[in-house]
Amino acid sequence: MKELPGDVFITGQLLATQMAALIDQGVMTFVNNRPDMEVPLQPLSEELEKIAIDRGVDYHHIPMTGGVTEGLIEASKTVFSECPRPIVAFCASGMRSSVLWAFANVKFLGVDEVMKALNEAGFNLEQIRAPLEQSLKI
Repeated sequence: MKELPGDVFITGQLLATQMAALIDQGVMTFVNNRPDMEVPLQPLSEELEKIAIDRGVDYHHIPMTGGVTEGLIEASKTVFSECPRPIVAFCASGMRSSVLWAFANVKFLGVDEVMKALNEAGFNLEQIRAPLEQSLKI
């Protein structure tokens, strides 16, 4: 699990048992950026959401199936700005979740701080620097 600013953690696919353990450790919000049925035997969003609801924590399914879209960014901004922390965002490897975190936070932190945070967390995403800069001009 990799930490980003704002009490946000990024990881790969979570299993139901891992999610329950994270709730026991105090995680208050989960963001699933993986589409259902991406690979066989992956937990379905509905199953993970039930665990979260039963345990009284927030769960958001914001699946990223292709490139970054305005809808994905806006949904991510809402979660990262309004939901209780700590937040765990996940996908297959953590890359999609980290990209969405970057776009959701660039207006607050700036491109250099976002890139620094990603690099310190172990995400080599220099290829999103230009799109992040462009997003600030919109």
